[in-house]
Amino acid sequence: MDHLARLVATAVFAAVAMTSLFALGVRLILLSRKGSEAAHMLGAAFMLLGLGTLRDPTPETVQVAKEHKQRKENDQGDPPDPER
Repeated sequence: MDHLARLVATAVFAAVAMTSLFALGVRLILLSRKGSEAAHMLGAAFMLLGLGTLRDPTPETVQVAKEHKQRKENDQGDPPDPER
């Protein structure tokens, strides 16, 4: 019974969290359509939060990706069967 209660509690928590996120998203969309200063502040805050994850790849990573792409383009697949 304890397992079932934990499962129900987790499901209720997930449903409340998803509903809250949806309601928050709707409110933010409505706020941004008004063009208020609060919407601009939220947009700026989200942009600042995203700066930590945006970075250029290292040259070595780019070179490896280019070599891998070149190998895929040059790959002819399996050799033909000599018995045919």
